[in-house]
Amino acid sequence: MATVTWAHFAIISGERREAILALCLTILFALIFTALQGYEYYEAAFTIADGVYGSTFFMATGFHGLNMIAPTKFIYQQKSYFSSTHHPFILYSSKGQFSLDHSFIQWLIGFTDAEGNFNISLRNLNNNSYNSVILTFQIGLHIDDLEILKLIQNKLNCGHISISGSKCNYFVNDQTSLINIILPIFQNFPLNSSKYFQFLIFQKAVNLIINKFHLTQQGRLLMLQYYREMIYNNSLSTFPSRNSININQFWLGGFTDGEGCFSTNKHKVRLKYENHHKEHPLFLKIQEFFFNLTTFYGGNLMITKSRSNRINSNPTVVLEFNQIKVLKNVIIPFFLGENHPILYTKKIKDFHDWSILVHFSYYGYHLMPEGLDIINILKSRMNNFRLLTNVSNIKEEKNIDEKLINLLNCPSPYEIKNGIRFIRNTDKLVAEKVKIIAIDKNNNKKIFTSITECSKFFNISKSIIKDRLITGEFFNNYRFTIEERIDDYKKNR
Repeated sequence: MATVTWAHFAIISGERREAILALCLTILFALIFTALQGYEYYEAAFTIADGVYGSTFFMATGFHGLNMIAPTKFIYQQKSYFSSTHHPFILYSSKGQFSLDHSFIQWLIGFTDAEGNFNISLRNLNNNSYNSVILTFQIGLHIDDLEILKLIQNKLNCGHISISGSKCNYFVNDQTSLINIILPIFQNFPLNSSKYFQFLIFQKAVNLIINKFHLTQQGRLLMLQYYREMIYNNSLSTFPSRNSININQFWLGGFTDGEGCFSTNKHKVRLKYENHHKEHPLFLKIQEFFFNLTTFYGGNLMITKSRSNRINSNPTVVLEFNQIKVLKNVIIPFFLGENHPILYTKKIKDFHDWSILVHFSYYGYHLMPEGLDIINILKSRMNNFRLLTNVSNIKEEKNIDEKLINLLNCPSPYEIKNGIRFIRNTDKLVAEKVKIIAIDKNNNKKIFTSITECSKFFNISKSIIKDRLITGEFFNNYRFTIEERIDDYKKNR
């Protein structure tokens, strides 16, 4: 059928709407054909047994009818195209047609939310007059992350990279690439941060160029208006509320590559995000995303607005993950990914070193002199200390792998019993904020903020509760556990 061919080329070209229309028409024509052929068989004055003519007629028309299986099979095979989130996204550049997988695009959206910008530049601006306009999509990074800009350039098949001192900058400002690549990406995969509103203004400016309206006097005034709106919007401390913030693992990987920080504070490990307080709605969504993966009571996630001591500084919003069980059992598995990379920049190196720090903290190796020695070495090469401009700050790393192996072969200060941390060779729980969940045989739950509170409620000793936490046995028709949703998350990975 011609409609099948139409659908095939529409899919290859990335024309989703045309592909759906073509496949719907294919189904309609197939149904009409089948109905007409059935009517023809019903009204025929002969049967397949009536000589050569009857046999030939029914065989030929029957095989023709079987052709309807082909478009049906085609439709079935293309089902994944319409349901999958990883089908190719077709774009066009001056070098020809190319495709991007959705996981990379989502990473790029997150990375742009953290590090990218859309700019309108007016040359020789004087009151309401200017000579020319330059529209630019730009990402600026430290020179150590030059390779990630090259990756983006190669993936998008457009743009240029400039280097100045310790800074490198990827930018796209040619009209063809802005119209055929940048706009389609950010139109189909909206930004989640306040830069979404920046892009909306940028999009209006590009549309003026598409329609050649920027060459008219009215268009020049509109471009000037967009230029001022861009400046005004960037200076706003708040933005209109949005209901369309969508967080997924690849977006969060990109945003973390740009905005996240795997670090420690006095040997307490944490994953931290910090930005202008206008990003508070976005941080709430990130908190909500991780809340769905973390503990029964949400873990130790906090969002606080803090104001710097510097004059005229802007307040910031901070989202910090620092509960050790959440870090080890949820955050680390999340960023390790499964089938696709989550982190692309040099931050992956920080993540791997930070994961060792989490392991040390979880098992208590940070309490040993040998552990502190390794921790200090790892800390000296993380984040800004990893930059080539700070190589003098990196501590001696000779034999660090050997030291690490030797330490991990030693008994850890903490031991794990039924998922609960105890000080080795004792019945003492590792001091941490936990909630005890008492569950009866009907699966009714009572939640307590501590073992002490639980023991007082049931009028039993804390040692009995600790013993039942380890064995899982019932006591007075109740069993005791902690942080169920972490365990459920690990089982479902």
